[in-house]
Amino acid sequence: MLAFLKGTRLYSIFNNVCPNCHVGKFYIGKQAYDFKHFGKNYEKCSNCGFVYEKEPGFFYGAMYASYAISIAFSVAIAVAIFVLFPSSSYLVYIISIVLGLILLMPLSYWLSRLVWLNLFTHYHKHKENL
Repeated sequence: MLAFLKGTRLYSIFNNVCPNCHVGKFYIGKQAYDFKHFGKNYEKCSNCGFVYEKEPGFFYGAMYASYAISIAFSVAIAVAIFVLFPSSSYLVYIISIVLGLILLMPLSYWLSRLVWLNLFTHYHKHKENL
């Protein structure tokens, strides 16, 4: 998926792969709404051996990325309501945004950890075929 982005951080984020080699998977589950494996990730890449958690508590910083993603979701929901239902009251906006954020929480969590890891890791093409 999104092969044209290979070598970019977006490729790693949207394909759930190691930011170092873009081959090994990060999360054990196949998608964000797999509640059997929710939030469980591998300790290291199966291809290049890159250790995902650089230090204990490393992913606490992902809360900053989660906040930014939640704001983006909130703005997108508000704009959609404004375009589709221009005469809506503020209560409709508030309820829609709160429900939307609750429903999108697994996706926000999934993306925030991948975004946070990609901020501190760069792609190395030579590690792709280990």
